[in-house]
Amino acid sequence: MKKTALFFLFFLFLSSPAVFAHTALESANPAEGDVVTEELQEMVLEFNTDLEQGSSFTVEDESGQEVPISVEMGEQSMTGTLGAAIANGTYTVNWKIIGADGHPIEGTYTFTLEVSEDSVSSEETEEPTPSTEDEPADQSGTEDSQNENLAAPQETTNAPYVMVIVLMVLGVIAVGTLMWVSNRRGS
Repeated sequence: MKKTALFFLFFLFLSSPAVFAHTALESANPAEGDVVTEELQEMVLEFNTDLEQGSSFTVEDESGQEVPISVEMGEQSMTGTLGAAIANGTYTVNWKIIGADGHPIEGTYTFTLEVSEDSVSSEETEEPTPSTEDEPADQSGTEDSQNENLAAPQETTNAPYVMVIVLMVLGVIAVGTLMWVSNRRGS
């Protein structure tokens, strides 16, 4: 009986890292707290696991109105394309995913859009020309945004993991009770 209890405890310790590992938002563009100063056309949310069908995200303006966005899923990311330019203000991104483990997880974050009228009118009149001098600055700016997002806490739902932990504790109690009853009968 002691071997059974030891085996159960060994199994419990082996499975516990999987209980605490959960799907999370790794990075987003725009990220939590970003102030976007250029017209926003596309949003990308990247996660640390494969996503299942049924995963999505929405964007709401300050009044709670949903912004029309077309979402395409990748293996570990979702890309949203805005149909039209959106007004300056604070926006909330609400994401709901189903991770590869089948557990639904959701979260939310905000960003601010502050496009000056001068940049909008100049973008309409000028054609963008690729410049190799600007690329390193743009890449480092994106990298900084991603690093800031990694530090930002993400709201997630951990209810399925709590249930697994509760079931494991109940299992340990049941094995302990069986061992106690077995020892009393032997005495």
